[in-house]
Amino acid sequence: MSTMSTEKLNLAENCVYVGVDVTFKGEISAPDAVVVAGTIEGDVTGRAVRIAANGAIKGSLVATDADVRGILSEKVEIKQFLYLHSTGRIEGNISCGDIQVERGAVIVATAFTVGNAALAGKPTKTANAEVHPTEKVAHVVQLKLQAAEGVSVPKA
Repeated sequence: MSTMSTEKLNLAENCVYVGVDVTFKGEISAPDAVVVAGTIEGDVTGRAVRIAANGAIKGSLVATDADVRGILSEKVEIKQFLYLHSTGRIEGNISCGDIQVERGAVIVATAFTVGNAALAGKPTKTANAEVHPTEKVAHVVQLKLQAAEGVSVPKA
């Protein structure tokens, strides 16, 4: 029987990894990283969340930073930075401090709030946004946000 050394186990301390073809149903809370290559059906809380291209979170996500290549749906609260790759898709209520979206990514939001004021509980304006992979992401998001009263968006 083989045993793992304490040194090797320390590499994964405070982290959660959901592997390919694994489905986890329930709530996950990790003080550091959550890496999802499979599927989580439930609420996730972590400092840094990474969703692989074949990964999905179906539930509420609260994190400091998120890197999304797969699917994220329902309620999303990212306190600092949300990076949505070209293979990524986010659906539902989205609130984030800052966001970067690659061309090809999909955002289907019932409420979309960007800026630290939204996360501090201060009143802010939100906009409905739907972005499809065939459209120019920055241009479409800009037009949708400008349509919401009081939301200004810098020119691309």
